[in-house]
Amino acid sequence: MAFPIEEKFIAKAEEELGVRFPDSFRQKMMKNNGQGAEVKTDYFFLYPFYDTSDKKRIKRTCNSIVHETKIAREQYGMSNELIAIGDNGGGDVLVYKIQENGSIDPTVYWLDHETEQLVFAATDFSELKVSA
Repeated sequence: MAFPIEEKFIAKAEEELGVRFPDSFRQKMMKNNGQGAEVKTDYFFLYPFYDTSDKKRIKRTCNSIVHETKIAREQYGMSNELIAIGDNGGGDVLVYKIQENGSIDPTVYWLDHETEQLVFAATDFSELKVSA
């Protein structure tokens, strides 16, 4: 079950990653921190932003976007230009791409674990069907 999240926790993650997430993604996560999104015929579980407001939220958000991005980069060789925002449980990762100027391209991709290629998912996060 996802909880709403205060913007300060999103800002902290942005500071740690050195980016600013697109507004459509920030707004969705502020309402429901986590849950999932349908991408074509697949379902991706969204990583939450780490929320330290109480013990229950700490436990439910320890697989945060920052944590999962670091793991994907360090252990699986994911490019530093990508931010992991979810996975499908089968090895594919939903990602944002960091542009040369440090901002995040609002286009959502999934990284195919077999081909290591980026596959287009949506022009903007708001185009995806997300669970509430």
